[in-house]
Amino acid sequence: MLQFTKIDEESSIEGYFCSKKKVLFLYSYNIYDTNTLAMLDKHEDTLFEKGFLHYFSNLRDTSTRHLLFLFLVSHICVVTNASSSFDLNYIQLFKTLDSVRAKLQGSIAEVLKTVPGLPKDWLTLGRLCSPRVLFYFEQRPPVLDENLKSLQHLMEDQIYRLLRKCRVITNVCTNSLFAIPSNQEFVFFKPRQQDRFTFLLELLNDTFEIGNECPSDFREFLSQHITLAQTEGFSDNVGRHVGPSIFVLPPARVWFDAAFKLFDFFTNSPANGSKGFQLLRSILDVEGQFSEARCLKVLPLALAAYQENLPSHYSSQYHENKKTQAKALLSSHGRGPAVQKFLGRLDTECDRFWRNGRRMCEFPSIIGNPCIQPVHKVHAEENSDSKLPVLPHMSGVRYVSACSCGRRQANREDPYDVEYANYGFYRLIEEECCGRLRHVTFPIFKPSSDHFEPANLKGASKSMHFARDVEKLITGTEDLSLGPDENEFPALSVDHLSQVAADDHEESQTSLGKGETTEAIDEDNIMEIAGTHELPAVSTKDFSTTEYLPCMLHVNSPSGILPRYSSWSLVCLGSSSLYSHNAGLSDQPGFLAGSGFLLPWDIPVRLQHNESNGLDGRRAHNLGYSGKGKRVKQGQHEFTVKIFIGVEYECPRGHRFMSSSPGRILKATGAGLVKDSAQLITQNDVPLYLPCPCPYNRGGKALIAQLMRLHVVTPKAAVHVTIDPKVRPAPPPCPEFVTGFTEPIQLSPSSYWILRFPYVYEDENQIYTHPKENARAAQHGYLLKGTCGVMEFANE
Repeated sequence: MLQFTKIDEESSIEGYFCSKKKVLFLYSYNIYDTNTLAMLDKHEDTLFEKGFLHYFSNLRDTSTRHLLFLFLVSHICVVTNASSSFDLNYIQLFKTLDSVRAKLQGSIAEVLKTVPGLPKDWLTLGRLCSPRVLFYFEQRPPVLDENLKSLQHLMEDQIYRLLRKCRVITNVCTNSLFAIPSNQEFVFFKPRQQDRFTFLLELLNDTFEIGNECPSDFREFLSQHITLAQTEGFSDNVGRHVGPSIFVLPPARVWFDAAFKLFDFFTNSPANGSKGFQLLRSILDVEGQFSEARCLKVLPLALAAYQENLPSHYSSQYHENKKTQAKALLSSHGRGPAVQKFLGRLDTECDRFWRNGRRMCEFPSIIGNPCIQPVHKVHAEENSDSKLPVLPHMSGVRYVSACSCGRRQANREDPYDVEYANYGFYRLIEEECCGRLRHVTFPIFKPSSDHFEPANLKGASKSMHFARDVEKLITGTEDLSLGPDENEFPALSVDHLSQVAADDHEESQTSLGKGETTEAIDEDNIMEIAGTHELPAVSTKDFSTTEYLPCMLHVNSPSGILPRYSSWSLVCLGSSSLYSHNAGLSDQPGFLAGSGFLLPWDIPVRLQHNESNGLDGRRAHNLGYSGKGKRVKQGQHEFTVKIFIGVEYECPRGHRFMSSSPGRILKATGAGLVKDSAQLITQNDVPLYLPCPCPYNRGGKALIAQLMRLHVVTPKAAVHVTIDPKVRPAPPPCPEFVTGFTEPIQLSPSSYWILRFPYVYEDENQIYTHPKENARAAQHGYLLKGTCGVMEFANE
């Protein structure tokens, strides 16, 4: 058994070779067979995905190629008819095969040249001969047996006239696809009703003389043509002045070699390869040709719809939306199986147009908003496309933030690096506000030379992980861009850093600034606090002067390494008389109505006098209960000190409010009366994030307010209020971030202090920003309890 393709394919060829009679039978399973066509239901998924027209046109193209292959390598071809009448569709098929054969003549000759031992006539003609075609009718006409032979002759005359009239056959058979014998029978009617399998089985049995001694009528019909081919060959030319016919009987080895190469040529050649296959495709796939012509007309309209009203550069989401509109136009006006093909072309063309200078950078900021600049480089030395411009990242989103002391608000650009978010912005705005106030210097890196580098933190990848979706980013961008008017506050961006004098960070934190503040400051309330408070001593000998920490300090940071800048700020506004508990925070803009008040914290203390050491030493202890000042024992005195504390939250629109207890917003009465105490604030973890009660929120979605400042008004009593903040901005295993001091910071008495927290938090692995879900904002991060305390006050 000879098999050219898999038996389960829709178009295949099987062969049976009889070595005794030297006859090879080839049978073609193709789409023109009704039985094969009925088996397409098993490919329901493919038909649904690609469409019937597209799938069927490919099958018909393959089947027609196989038929042409049979006409090139066969001496005799038997054409079957399912009924007792001649199928006129064969005429169009024969004309198609003849046209394609003429176009492929040169290509076929090139393939045959590679076959060793090929007869010259076969190479010249491109086939063994002009094959003789016999017609087999599977149904017997309703006539008597004695009239069957005459009906057969009448059918031969009818077929001959049709083929001659349609110029399928000519006088010179070499110029035709096939020939029919002029003096032999070429039509056969099946004598009795049989299925096709039984017919083929009997045919093989008759041919190989297996189990059948009775002669078969079809065997005799076919044998006369086979015998003639093996002895004399066919000469089916008609007319007076015609040359001899070419008829080749090659050796079996040569035939098999040539047949396999020709089959490979017909099977694997692309449809748009040679002119012959292009012609075949155009003749067979009429529906496909119409579909392509229609889609080719609609494609420019779809491209125009995509390019309509485009900005100079735009995001990938906008690009995808425009492509969807263009594809919808093409799908609605296009027809046929070529729609999917042209949708792919439209997708490619739109992508090419977008990438040709119209792409938006879309690099996400720390908050998660995409950069709206065209694709660019940030630094000139980057190894990227040299044609790209050098521009800073800019998302176009601006937030309203207050300075470290809270007395001035300004627009801030959406930060793209932690340094600008936690230090650069406040450095810029303090030039106009906080410069005259005293700042506490936090431990930072101090290089010993001009050559220093970030520390190599093993086991930690220094990368930013932003688990965010581009669509959510753009939605968030729309929400956050609804703040105050851009002209209401001055905008302070990273570009302004180049306009600031290159003063050392240490100098700006340890000396009074020379700039004038825009706020009215009572000179009598500004304290000269030099020497009035003590800070924990930090020895610079214990820290590296050649390597710095590339992130913020936390409890798990390696020892001996400090960051280049401080993300914290501690500033003294002046005397404690600046705050009035009745009036609240009158010089702090942006506070919601009834929320600009500090909470009182009454602490009973016991003061012990130690006269034996010869020094006026006193120690203050927290008693844990309230009471009036009274003398209880000799050398002891109990009294109550009042401290005012406020934890301030700030949202991206600049709204500010205090918290009355963890998770609750402070609401004073109309007369300014605050009924709450700071006891719950100081003795519990305070949420780092809360939903902001903004008076206007798009769609009812509240923005996230972040804990940004801690207000502390210290008493005039001889005690020290201390702060030791520790922040965990995300659920574990997020580390706890600290200021860098080894001991709590002591605040001077009778003073108004403000501790500003970092805007974002960064460790060795990632950057921590506010949560995306408002419902779980209060449980996301915390300012841990123990931040505020009271300790002894000693004079030596």
